Amino acid sequence: MLYIVALIVPPLALLLCGKPFQAIISAVVWLLAWILAIFGAGFIMWCVLALWAIMVVRDRNTRKMMEDIASKSHK
Repeated sequence: MLYIVALIVPPLALLLCGKPFQAIISAVVWLLAWILAIFGAGFIMWCVLALWAIMVVRDRNTRKMMEDIASKSHK
């Protein structure tokens, strides 16, 4: 579900992953991408932001999985 949010609204996905400063930077760039979408250059920026957010979501999921494995092995 968070991957879909990362594709549509990248700053929100970053915020939901617990990265508020990255979310702020992403929001500024996202707004700039909306403005530049009028001239056609906004799509590239949107793709970069979506890729960035997907990487952060994937990292969060990997860390969560690794913590679960580590906690199960210590029991």
